Amino acid sequence: MVTPCADSSAVDGGAAPHRVVAILTAGLLASGAFALAGLGVLGGANASVCGPGARVLQGLPGPVACVHEDEPPPGVDVTERVPTRELVEREGASRMAYDAAEDLGVPSTPAANASSPAVTCDGDGTSGYRVQAMYVVEAGATNRYTSLLSSMKLWAAGVDDVVNRSAALTGGVRHMRFVTEAGAGGTCEAKVLNVTVPAGSLSSFGSEISAVQALGYTNGARKYLMWTDANMLCGVASMYTDDRDTQANYNNGGAPQYARVDNGCWGYGDGSYNHSVEAHELLHTLGGVQNTAPNHSAAGHCTDESDTMCYKDGAVTMRQVCPPEREYLYDCNTNDYFSTYPDPGSYLDTHWNAADSRFLIGGGDGTGGGTVGSPTVLGATIGVNNPAVPGLSTQVEVTPALPSGRTLTSVRWKSSRSDCVFSAPTELQSDVTCNASATGSATVTATLVDSTGAVKSITSPLTFAAGTQRPVSLSLSVAGQSGSTASVCTGAAFPVQATVTDVASGLPVKGLSVTFTKQTPTMTAPGTSGSGATTVSGSATTNGTATVQTTYGAKVTTTTGYAAATATSVVASPGKCSPVLTGSATASSVYYGDTITVSGTLTRDVNGAAVPVSGASLPVRTSYVVSGVTKVLALGTAKTLADGSYSLSVKPTVSGALSVALLGSAAYDATSAALGNVTVNVPTTDLTAAVDKSDVGYGDPVVVTGRLTKTAGTVTSGVPSATVGVKVTAPGRTATVVGTARTLADGTYRVSLPLRLSGEMTVVYGGAAGLPADSVSLGAVVAGTWSTAVTMSGAPYSTGFQLSGGVTKTYGGSTVPAGATRVKIYFTPSSTGVPVLVTSATTTTAGVWSARVYPSVSGRYQAVVSGLVGYADSSSGTFSVTR
Repeated sequence: MVTPCADSSAVDGGAAPHRVVAILTAGLLASGAFALAGLGVLGGANASVCGPGARVLQGLPGPVACVHEDEPPPGVDVTERVPTRELVEREGASRMAYDAAEDLGVPSTPAANASSPAVTCDGDGTSGYRVQAMYVVEAGATNRYTSLLSSMKLWAAGVDDVVNRSAALTGGVRHMRFVTEAGAGGTCEAKVLNVTVPAGSLSSFGSEISAVQALGYTNGARKYLMWTDANMLCGVASMYTDDRDTQANYNNGGAPQYARVDNGCWGYGDGSYNHSVEAHELLHTLGGVQNTAPNHSAAGHCTDESDTMCYKDGAVTMRQVCPPEREYLYDCNTNDYFSTYPDPGSYLDTHWNAADSRFLIGGGDGTGGGTVGSPTVLGATIGVNNPAVPGLSTQVEVTPALPSGRTLTSVRWKSSRSDCVFSAPTELQSDVTCNASATGSATVTATLVDSTGAVKSITSPLTFAAGTQRPVSLSLSVAGQSGSTASVCTGAAFPVQATVTDVASGLPVKGLSVTFTKQTPTMTAPGTSGSGATTVSGSATTNGTATVQTTYGAKVTTTTGYAAATATSVVASPGKCSPVLTGSATASSVYYGDTITVSGTLTRDVNGAAVPVSGASLPVRTSYVVSGVTKVLALGTAKTLADGSYSLSVKPTVSGALSVALLGSAAYDATSAALGNVTVNVPTTDLTAAVDKSDVGYGDPVVVTGRLTKTAGTVTSGVPSATVGVKVTAPGRTATVVGTARTLADGTYRVSLPLRLSGEMTVVYGGAAGLPADSVSLGAVVAGTWSTAVTMSGAPYSTGFQLSGGVTKTYGGSTVPAGATRVKIYFTPSSTGVPVLVTSATTTTAGVWSARVYPSVSGRYQAVVSGLVGYADSSSGTFSVTR
């Protein structure tokens, strides 16, 4: 007998307690005829296959079926019979399912929120795979079918609402396919059968299944939802542990399945975060939650709250992942058991997905009243044209699945092999080419980012074909020329390029080793002239030079995948060349320090064909006139590439004529190209400044702040790392620098400086190349004279006296200690009356001082502050001594 467990733990994190149900799982090892009787519950060693807290149920197809006992909703005693009057007041899941979906961003009309027993009509209401609702009562007990029929139809409609609202979260449509009968106004309602079973049949789930089977309810195209008028448990259902992603999944009509809900748990789902028990149990019969799901629990549930199917059913850790409203709907984050649009390549895309059940309208292939849904998270599918031939390109592509309103912002391809190269690494479709030595397998990964910043990475194997050696062809060019001979420039470097092509496909081969040779007339045999591996273009290159006729050759090293190619050679004939230089500049008027790009080509004519000159140095310069004298300013040197092109970014600093030149040598006749005149404009500078105080006591700090900017046309920017000086000009004197500051990256500066000079304050920027000087006057500042006050007292000390006191200074109504101030101590003997300086002391930061004196005659001591710049003189009272 299945007995209810005592109320135990709540969900982790303090979430609202759940209505918890029992689940039956069956291990799918083999199919067979469904037993018509004799179901029973066993314990002992046989129960170990079911996991902690579960027991084996015999008599179902497949060798193992398990019952897991759980707790009822908080406050519900499943052993107490619920009065009819209370049951008819329970609304089921309809209203809360709609409200939850609305809160989660799936709107519904107010009319749709009205409670109604109507469910979706489909076909003749009977044919095909369907849920059959049943009221089950024991013989001899009170039959409440007539009193509760309308309520059970309403609860069935609530289950349909849970299914449809959950599907809407991923953009799809699903409805529970009930066995139906005609309802009011041409609608359809779930047909609820009135089933009476022998007394004692409802004592357990197994005995009830046997009893209804004996009455003929054994149709494999049915899932039987049994409102069981008993008080033994809350809810229980049959589910097979079959996670195959196929319509042949055993939960999809492989055998009749049963869901039982006792009267204590009927009609929930209307609030207090108690979801529909009927929706929970039917989802089990649809195949959820499989024990391979990402967030599976110990026994057929999930651990990522909130969710109709999630609760703590064993030694698992619960996590609050989704909002509490999801408690009324299926599958938090739509990644464990129900989604009309699973993320491509995700668990639900490759395993059993209850939304695909043919017991749902729209399930199966998504047609017949349903839709396939739409993505709610960034997803993608990847395709790789496997197997790839090592060294040859193969196509890869990724197809994004973008949620509504989002756009794709970037794509990036990479491979687990460092030698693999993508032809278009930031495009949805690309080719990937790995070295000719590649064997076995690798992976390619596409990483996508959408307009919300969401990132999706998807990986696929990249396998390499193995087979017989493939023939290749080898071609050789010297200085950009093919054929038996090539013209080269005496002593100048030129490229020697070998290109390897797969004969069968005509594609270039990457990663084959090429060895180059050269031979002059005085050499008895060819010598080595370098080696290299072919690139993705199939080419390997070495540099050559020639002052006499030289024969260059190349050969390909044989590998397990590629046969050797016929060696080939070209004779390089040197001579002095007369190249043609072209060029242009991107701008004719710039501001000082701005960049101009100079580009062009260097070619030479060989038998009427333009041949590129590579590796040549081309100085770029500006010619300008000063006082009738032409001067030249070098701006940089460009170098030609293999195709004879060159490009160089330069920063002209004077106006003049731009040009690029090839200097004369043994290899080349001199030539040049005019690039036009360039005008260099000087930006304007603007210095701002402010001082926080203009009148302070001598030496007190003032803070000067501001910004230095430059304006070039319509663009104003800060001048970084510039030195700004702060000067004060006293009347009748030259300016004195009293402080400096360094501008930050945005041109701002700040300097705190002690003010010891009165006069006109000015902030000055001295200027730099291309940046004119500027200054700002801040007006008159005053470093005022402090009035001072000195105190003194004395006390005997050993053979002398300890004198001590303090000095304060006052300016602008503010009095503060005068630290670091020299105090002079004078002694006036009684006999002479003439003061004599005997010692001095310096005040601390607190303005106090002390000194020791050792008088030999009578007289008086006095402390004096005098002769200090910025401080008025003052004297203390006297301290008399008698000797």
